[in-house]
Amino acid sequence: MILNWQKEITTIDPDMKFRSEGGWLKTIEKLDKSVSNGYSLVGDFVKSGDFDENYPEGIYLDCNKEQGRKKKAQSDYRLFRLTNGELRLLDMIIDGDGSWACEFWDTVEEELGVELY
Repeated sequence: MILNWQKEITTIDPDMKFRSEGGWLKTIEKLDKSVSNGYSLVGDFVKSGDFDENYPEGIYLDCNKEQGRKKKAQSDYRLFRLTNGELRLLDMIIDGDGSWACEFWDTVEEELGVELY
């Protein structure tokens, strides 16, 4: 599916300041519960921005860094599902801390349809 990632997710969340302090996008293919950080969400990093790109159907994790309190950038994480040309927000964490990834595990398991370890 060819889409413009920035346009799609800022339509879903208009208050977002897309990549104002950096960020990244990756696919989520499985879980690795032997770790409790972002490495537990296993997948490949992919290009994202204000341009058209081909994205296959699946689960995507977007990290958007914005100006936070006290001039420190905050990392906001959004979990999406791309199916039949539609991008749907599954879950989000604003200003995630060190164990933010664990909060997505249940949603990822539901979306993958199996419990993986």
